[in-house]
Amino acid sequence: MSIIRSIAIAAVASLSLIGAASARDIFTVKFEGAAAERQVIAQNTVWTCEGDTCVARPNHASSVRACRQIARELGARVIAYGPEGDELTADEIARCNGETQTQQAAN
Repeated sequence: MSIIRSIAIAAVASLSLIGAASARDIFTVKFEGAAAERQVIAQNTVWTCEGDTCVARPNHASSVRACRQIARELGARVIAYGPEGDELTADEIARCNGETQTQQAAN
């Protein structure tokens, strides 16, 4: 009976770790204003949008390039991008939006 109990405990522990790993893989992108479309395909990923936020489970890392593509697809300025705990920095968001250091200094 203790072997069955041990297997059950190990299974529950494994499932809880899988759930935590999956939650980290959810990317969120927030825009200025509302997204014009409910679903967008960018970086071979389907993004589901509601209001100013889109979410997806992409197969790529959080990057300026990926951020630029979804910004271009939706035609909106990005204010946040990436999975929880690994969001792009303010500088990376500026680059995602095509803002350069010169443009930032002028503002």
